[in-house]
Amino acid sequence: MESVWDDLMGVYKECWAHKVHLPHYAPEAFGERLHRHAVEPGWEAVVAYDAGEPVGYLYANRLDGAEDRWWRRTRPEPGADITGAPTVAVKEMMVRP
Repeated sequence: MESVWDDLMGVYKECWAHKVHLPHYAPEAFGERLHRHAVEPGWEAVVAYDAGEPVGYLYANRLDGAEDRWWRRTRPEPGADITGAPTVAVKEMMVRP
């Protein structure tokens, strides 16, 4: 993750420039979320570049069954046919204007 950290942060700050003054959108808060997500099972990140400059990213995690905290925020609450299937959750996606 450290190899793309600066690129993820740069894209994030540009995309949320109009809100980084708010606590939830502050770069420090994003950094905390990113670190928390990066240690979850199956974490992967993809960064898109144009002429060597990062222009966007997506990161996701594998969900580990019905007890994964991801499902607690899902409404309507999914059934076992959904939570029991192999699943990947997109946690964040940003694209520079």
